[in-house]
Amino acid sequence: MMFVSALTLFWLAAPLAQEPMSIAVDRLYVGNGEVIDNAVVMLADGKIVSVVPGVAPSGALHIAGATLTPGLVDAFSFMGVGAGTLEQSREVTASMQLANFADLDSEAFQHAIDSGVTSAYLSPDSLNVMGGIGAFVKTSGGQPADLFADNAARVLNARAGLKVTLGGDPSRGNYTPSGQYTTSFNARRPNTRMGTVWVVRRDFYRAKDYMKAREQGLPVYDADLEALAAALRGEIPIRVQARRSHDVETALRLQEELGWPNMILEEATESHNLAAQLVAANVAVVCGPAYDSLGRSTARGPSQLEIKALASPAAVCCEDLHEHEEGAPSFFEETGAYQLNDFSLDMLVLLAPRYATAYGFASGRRSEGRGSTPALPALLQAGGVNLSLGGAEAHDQSLTESSLIYQARSAVRWGMAPADAIASITSRPAALCGMGDQLGQLKSGFDADLVLWSGEPLAADSKPLLVILDGVIVVDNRPQD
Repeated sequence: MMFVSALTLFWLAAPLAQEPMSIAVDRLYVGNGEVIDNAVVMLADGKIVSVVPGVAPSGALHIAGATLTPGLVDAFSFMGVGAGTLEQSREVTASMQLANFADLDSEAFQHAIDSGVTSAYLSPDSLNVMGGIGAFVKTSGGQPADLFADNAARVLNARAGLKVTLGGDPSRGNYTPSGQYTTSFNARRPNTRMGTVWVVRRDFYRAKDYMKAREQGLPVYDADLEALAAALRGEIPIRVQARRSHDVETALRLQEELGWPNMILEEATESHNLAAQLVAANVAVVCGPAYDSLGRSTARGPSQLEIKALASPAAVCCEDLHEHEEGAPSFFEETGAYQLNDFSLDMLVLLAPRYATAYGFASGRRSEGRGSTPALPALLQAGGVNLSLGGAEAHDQSLTESSLIYQARSAVRWGMAPADAIASITSRPAALCGMGDQLGQLKSGFDADLVLWSGEPLAADSKPLLVILDGVIVVDNRPQD
């Protein structure tokens, strides 16, 4: 019996051989700005074998009017990030690797892949000054930890970026103790923007001293300082979340002072005001999700189905809770109590303000987004800044107006060229995340991550017909005969 079980486990773990697949399309976006009409793509063993112009050969998959793009790459995401992924007992947790704590079984990954996102950078939460090391994942293909989970993300790089947060998020909730004894870890610095910068400078200077001590052979070891040292050596990009213009300026000053070799700005809501400085410092920006008012500062909200249900609620129950004579006021009319059944109570819960799972991000965006503009990608592009788009919390829900493809569409509506918009969700984020030789383009030798769209991908009515990840069809929305 044990022998049979072992064979079964081996069979389940062994990769299945893939049949070669050829896809013929009327239009193909390479991902680098190049567009090919009438192209044929051959896939085998999880890789792209060839991309050549031509009409559909016999046996090729072909849907008239469909368009092919690389799988979308989310450059800044909180998928699988929740309260359990953040250690708040100290403000610097640089060594904490999100790959060890993120919920890789989260439904957010299925929502993402349903909308064409095949890979993503997962960012630690922003309530710590240094929240740890982010991970780069494929949104499918991992081994679920939950036996009942249908899909799990697969980690490609567990050391994809060191999270540093400027602005109000890290000091949110902290306070200066008033002299009395307290056990709360919130009675600490930082509780101002200045305090946040002080923590960043303090620990990076400690890391420089630590590196010298290690070079001299001294028997010292500190996990957090090891992570900062790796960032100073350029082994891990430093990803700084900064929204307001003065926080972006602070990040640039810190980069110059501390000698950060590779800095990436996350969100950077007002970074268009400093485009020239960003270009001069060779700093890339990941912006998004875009919002055009404080009321839209978080991507979560009621779905159309929920709104319809609230507009036409089910019949109210329990009218006989209080017996009364005919014509007399009911119990609810008499007391002013609100009458609820289980359904309407559930609807109130659903329609209550819902924030991103990453708590610091949700609370900070509203207060720091006064200078936001949906034209940010176009303005950065015009200024010559290397930019990508990120979904942040958008994929915690099923398809929303903040999901990655909708952000690219919005960027085009606000002045960005379509080719640049496609690149900002494919080849650029792949290169930014160190995967530019593997993902983000439809080229020979790249991973077979593709999305077949029902029409032009940036058209409002275009939807994924097929999502292919590592050569395997993971989403199939083709019309049934």
